[in-house]
Amino acid sequence: SYTPARRLSVQTLDNGMTAMDFRLAAQPASPAVERSSFSDVSFLGDSLTQGMQLYDTGLPNAHFCAYKGVGPNAVVNNTTPCRRADGEKEVPMEALASQQPRALYILLGTNVLTADSDYTSFLTYYRLMLDMISQALPNTKIYVQSITPVRPEVSKKSPGLYKERLCEINDALSAIALEKGCTFLNLWEALADENGDLIEEYAQPDGYHLLPAGYDAWVDYLCTHT
Repeated sequence: SYTPARRLSVQTLDNGMTAMDFRLAAQPASPAVERSSFSDVSFLGDSLTQGMQLYDTGLPNAHFCAYKGVGPNAVVNNTTPCRRADGEKEVPMEALASQQPRALYILLGTNVLTADSDYTSFLTYYRLMLDMISQALPNTKIYVQSITPVRPEVSKKSPGLYKERLCEINDALSAIALEKGCTFLNLWEALADENGDLIEEYAQPDGYHLLPAGYDAWVDYLCTHT
């Protein structure tokens, strides 16, 4: 019953940004909160989010539903167990429902967008996933995080991961977030350089996973965008 996402019509502004530019849809900065305030929130994501769990990011009490290689379709499936960083398996929606967090931070997409092909299915699954989460967690504030920037060389091995395409997908994600009553977070403010590439000092050798310094900048951004 979910119609495929359609290409959005956009209007270019005088400064070069567009009306559906994800930078315009993002949550503005707010007074910083302590990292300890994340003790009753959950993070849903793939290996990028696993890194936040494994490195010393100052969020030791947060809950993590992070599974290497997954996309929103794995969450929507709701029956297939996914493997956590500690090797144990769980069904993501069941884990989230048991946690009932105050807030949920979602970052999914990098693993399922590696090919430079149509991403309609990804957006449709993402929309359905947000509906399912909203129903299961009616009192949870949902934050949709932008797909993170990558280094320029990443596209050689993963033709779908280049900044122009990721910006286009983030435009659509920001529109979906607003449509579903979620808050959109632009991680590029914390992780991208002036060219729109992942800051070199934050990048693992593969060009898209993060070093501890990158996670530190990411968490600082979350603390100032609540």
